[in-house]
Amino acid sequence: MNFTDKVLYIPDHTSNPNEGNWITMECPDDGRRFQLPKPIKFTYCGPKTLEYYGVSGTLYKDESYTITYPSTSTYRTHPIYLPGENIKMSFHGDSSLKGNVEIYLFDVTSKSVYGILDAFKAGDIGNLNTLFHNNLDGNYKKYSTVLGKNGDLLDYDLGPLDAGQYCIVMTQENGDGSLTFLSATAFVVTEYKLCVSAPSCIVKGKDLDISMKLEDSNIQNDCIYGAVLIREKAYKANIEIDCDGKRSGTSVIVNGMNLVDEFGINSSSYRSKLTKNELQTEIQTLIGEGSGSIAIGEKGQDSLSLTAFDLPEGCYYLFVGAYSPEKGLVGLTQTKMEIKLKDSSSGNGKHKHKDKNTEGEKDKKDFREPEENIRTKEQCKRFVTKDSHIRFDFAKSNTCVNYIKFESKKTTETTIATIKELKEKSLMASTEPKGEVYKNFNIRIKDGTFADPNNLENAIIGFKVNKAWITENQITANSIILQHYSGGIWNSLPTKKVDEDKSYIYFEAETPSFSPFAISAKNNIIAIEGPEETGSSESKTSNKPGSDMSSNMDSQGSKNQGVPRSVSLLAGFLIVILISAFVVKKMAPKK
Repeated sequence: MNFTDKVLYIPDHTSNPNEGNWITMECPDDGRRFQLPKPIKFTYCGPKTLEYYGVSGTLYKDESYTITYPSTSTYRTHPIYLPGENIKMSFHGDSSLKGNVEIYLFDVTSKSVYGILDAFKAGDIGNLNTLFHNNLDGNYKKYSTVLGKNGDLLDYDLGPLDAGQYCIVMTQENGDGSLTFLSATAFVVTEYKLCVSAPSCIVKGKDLDISMKLEDSNIQNDCIYGAVLIREKAYKANIEIDCDGKRSGTSVIVNGMNLVDEFGINSSSYRSKLTKNELQTEIQTLIGEGSGSIAIGEKGQDSLSLTAFDLPEGCYYLFVGAYSPEKGLVGLTQTKMEIKLKDSSSGNGKHKHKDKNTEGEKDKKDFREPEENIRTKEQCKRFVTKDSHIRFDFAKSNTCVNYIKFESKKTTETTIATIKELKEKSLMASTEPKGEVYKNFNIRIKDGTFADPNNLENAIIGFKVNKAWITENQITANSIILQHYSGGIWNSLPTKKVDEDKSYIYFEAETPSFSPFAISAKNNIIAIEGPEETGSSESKTSNKPGSDMSSNMDSQGSKNQGVPRSVSLLAGFLIVILISAFVVKKMAPKK
């Protein structure tokens, strides 16, 4: 990016957790880590060169490309700190970056955010130094340190901080006077610990009742509380940046919703013009029908009921925030819960699973999937003898499985193999499969004999994945894997592509036995994609993560007033930060 006083470079970020140029944050309490959506996908559609009031940005990419955020727990989550806790950060960079660096810690206030947004609006952004000092002076600390020979910085201690919303930016000055913007992240220090009382599991058809308490607080009754319940499988953020090269021609679309249009953003105050009920409706649309629920209470209402009776069975995230009109966001937390079917056991009284479940156990052989969880099924009959090579072909193509084959170590004579494609994960599995799930299915042969790996070997499952699903979820064929539930956990099986046609890609996977399975794609936590003559660049998405983060916490509208380069890499906070954003907006309009 070329300013009148400075050239700014933004390096590529890779999926390598050891040198991907990302910042990680240490959390003093893992119970206060905040789960980011998975995946977060940024798609930029626009020219490779943008110019706005003397500032130009150029994308140095010749074709479409993807940046994948490392899939480890320290990258997938962000901490929520309390006052007095030490803030520690690490940077995992390329070895070429070794040397002196500057770390800027910004206390992001609404005044600084609005100042930058107003500067963009007025076109007064040509000088980077002026833009910085006019809006951020007095609101940041600067630290000088050195990246080691591997380009890393480990456990750098920023000390304790007061409650607030913070942004970290790492830069490196080059020999020619230009500046390299290495990376950025954001975090929250809440004034109080927010405790939520909520069941870890509810029965399908019931609503979710929760209560909140701010520990050691005298403002419990002065706060407004909001909560979002969102299905784990639906917790994703598909962010599209459409731009024709002009600010007026730029739109930000999240999960198919144009935020500026749908939320009625006021271009002068950066606040939504919608009422509380209208905002809740729009957010429900953003989450998706059947994927979650939202509730915002009145002042002092510390108990909420989230509509969940119509939500499907599965695992969910519950995000809860507390907002004070005087102090802003004062509490933030998350927890996980599950919605289960009414009957947790089969008709014969046996439990649907056991904690110490092992291959070949009697409960696995006797298990029957409830009919309400079966989408479709198909059967094939063969005569099976010991030491024979057996193949079951499912010619009707009623399910995602085309065939199964194995060498039998046992004679079972006339044998029926049944494929049951499921609506959700098998009730035999106590946890959800990993990644983006395409299909769940069970394979049962005869009476469950071949759930025991001692009774077969060299087993192969042939299955197919619809190309439309692959395209819609912006994943690649080589990320498809088959998972097998055994021993109480999901295990990834060796999977390879064997063929494709106009509609499907065909795969084979090796399995030790037959029981519950899930076809899925490996998690891409953040993917930034740019199609053909356009692209996505860090210069477009990570230039001011702190400003973008703050705007979400103070006003949803401010997030959308900048050009694409103001979109933060930290949009992973999107769903939760919306809680506090809605509460802020609720205070402005009156019904």
